[in-house]
Parts: sequence; C-alpha cells; structure tokens
Amino acid sequence: MVDFQALIASARVTLFASGNQRGVAFDPARDIPSLAGKVILVTGGAGDLGKQVAIEFARHKPARIYIADLPRDDDGASVINAIRDAVSDEHAPISYLGVDLSSFESIKTAVAKFCAAEDRLDIAVLNAGIMRVQSGTTAEGYEIAFGINYLAHALLTKLLMPTLLRTAELPGADVRVVAVSSEGHNLAPKGGIQFDKLKGPCEDIKYYQRYGQSKVAIIGLARELAQRHPQIKVVAVHPGRIMTGMARGLQKESRLFRAAAPISPVFCVSPAIGVRNHLWAATGADVESGKYYEPVGVPDKETAVAKDRSLSSRLWEWTEKELESVKC
Repeated sequence: MVDFQALIASARVTLFASGNQRGVAFDPARDIPSLAGKVILVTGGAGDLGKQVAIEFARHKPARIYIADLPRDDDGASVINAIRDAVSDEHAPISYLGVDLSSFESIKTAVAKFCAAEDRLDIAVLNAGIMRVQSGTTAEGYEIAFGINYLAHALLTKLLMPTLLRTAELPGADVRVVAVSSEGHNLAPKGGIQFDKLKGPCEDIKYYQRYGQSKVAIIGLARELAQRHPQIKVVAVHPGRIMTGMARGLQKESRLFRAAAPISPVFCVSPAIGVRNHLWAATGADVESGKYYEPVGVPDKETAVAKDRSLSSRLWEWTEKELESVKC
C-alpha cells in the first residue's frame, strides 16, 4: 500500500523547499582560515557528511580532530586512515572517540575520555543523525530519532560546555557549535514537538514526523544555547539534499524512497558540496549566533513553529529536567 501522506510530505520538501547551494560563495580550500592550535569534534564523523567535514578541516592543520561515532572493532583506525589518505597526510592528528548516542552512559564515558585528553574545544559539529521507518527507543526509553538526533547532542553539549567556555576565554578564541538540523523540520507534527510522546517509540505518528520534530528541536537548541552563552557562537544548519548513508538506509526500509532513487541525482549533491554549509558555519565570517542557516549561509528560512520562542523555551525547560541528573 502506498503511503500517500509520506508521498506528499516528501514531495513538499524535495520539490518546493530550499535549494542545495545558493547564498554565500564559500570554497573550503580558499575560505577556511588556518585552524592551527584548534581542537575540533565531529559527531557522526565516520559517515559520509561527517567524514567529509573532517577531511576539509584536516586540510587546514588543526591541533586535533576527534571523530565521535559508534564504537568499532578497529577503534576507528579505518576511518582515521581514510581521512589521512584523503588529505595525503599519514600523520594528520585525528583521534577516534567511540560513542553510542542512544546511551547516556556511553556519552558520559566519551566526554570523560575527551576531557582527560584535551583542555580546549574550539569547534563542535553535532552532525550525527538518523531517520528510520522502524520505531524504537534509546537506552533511557526516549523515541529513537529524538533521542539520538536531539537529546544526545543536548547532553553532549551540556557536558562539554565547561570546556567550550574555558576555550572562549583564551586570546583570539572563536568557539563555535554547529548543530545539524534539516529542511526536513518542515515535516514535524502539528505544534512542532509532541512532548507527551517523547518517552516511548511514538508509533502513532509517521516516521518522517518523528524525524521532523527532532530537527525542530535542534533549531531550538541552537537558539537557546546562543541566548545563554553569548561567549560562543551556536547555529543550526541544513546541509542540503545529499545522498548519504542515511538516505541509502531509508531506501532499504521505504518503497517510496526506493522508487525515488533513480531521480535522486536531480535533487541531490555530493557530500563534498553538501558540507559547505557546515564548514561556513564553523569557520566563516558573518555567522550570527542563534540562527538557522540553509546552504550556504542563508538565514531565517525555518518554519513558523521552528521560530517560535515559546516552543524553544519549553523545550529547554523539558531538556533541563530530563538531563538534570546526568553528570560526568
């Protein structure tokens, strides 16, 4: 049976939402400044987008890049080697930080390892995310998309905030947090976030609505963090429409996505193009804290519900309550 609601929602975003590349002319090779001395963390850094972000950063010689992604049998050696090969530098300072974002305990352990190794953090790119047809929950019982895409990153940022703020006090510091949202936040259910259903699998709303509300939440997180921590820049970004591992995974679960696969090249760009908004937000000039940007550097394109300050304020209060007992 064809899911006509999913078809309409997908068409609305694919055909009528933002384009892939407009706005600021940003060339990573030319426009990323020297990153000498800087420490960078990228969640989802083993995937298509996250790995490309790390590659572009590595070309500009930071002190160290941390790839935060699921634990691997080889401790991330294959990911590290792939990035080093891409930049032709077998000694590029890259470390792998195993973390399962569906578990608060795993996040706490990863942050403890990072803080034991580093006393600064200049750029955090909160890039990891999922979009699944199948429902599920995190280790703590939260709806899986909201738990991984939003709440895990809210916790990660909370635990790393002392290091971020300490770095912001250093001479010449330019500390940034880039949280990856999506134009898919358009797909959120009525009201933006269904707070009463965030615990549990949330099976009574469509998978794309579960994804959409997690991306509305990311926009709200950036706004609330920016308001509370003016010493650092915090923004949310939409990368553009990119054929990534997440999209390929959806093709396995969804007949609609499989049917759309042949025309995806018309609407999608490569990860090398898709990361430009990440990179501009992390390093570019004229980035305004608290904003949501579509590619590249185009502000204020979020929906009315995503702009709703009362919603982001309620989200902040809900998040603080859910995470109040979680400490390193």
